Amino acid sequence: MLIRDVAGRRYALALGEIASENDSFDHWANLLNDASLIYQNPESESLFTSNEVNDEDFVSVLKVAFTNLDDLNMNFLRLLKKKNRLNLLPSIASYFQEIVDDNAGIVRGEVIAAVSIENDLSEIESSLSKKLNKKVILSSSIDQSIIGGIKIRIGDRLFDGTVKSKLNKLKEDLLSVQN
Repeated sequence: MLIRDVAGRRYALALGEIASENDSFDHWANLLNDASLIYQNPESESLFTSNEVNDEDFVSVLKVAFTNLDDLNMNFLRLLKKKNRLNLLPSIASYFQEIVDDNAGIVRGEVIAAVSIENDLSEIESSLSKKLNKKVILSSSIDQSIIGGIKIRIGDRLFDGTVKSKLNKLKEDLLSVQN
């Protein structure tokens, strides 16, 4: 599970400003995602975390790993290495993706259902897109404890149409009538 750090958000916001100046959102998003994947790979993590890798060697490794790095990209990754913040790459990439999505009018969310709803996902996305006036991209997961219905989480919004929540509400209503 990704742990998002406040410092990662700060770096992502700064990169968002840079990307908006020269419309390089996609370039930065790709770089951050790729660097994050390389960092998370146990075989290559030591290149990022070892204090034995000096700046010159680090730059050489980056030039081999990434063919389209400009000076700004290089300096950003070097800064993270110098400040021992390369561990924030997954967090920065996650926050930056939110900025890219917001810039493009996209929101991402999750649908939780008791059974697979992959066949209905595009219909749910379309319906929510109309309701929210943004393009909605959903992932789905299964939680059999909700009994039936669906739960949709988009950002800090929760749409709960599950049988479990309706039964809990009915239970609360019945208990409140008794008192």
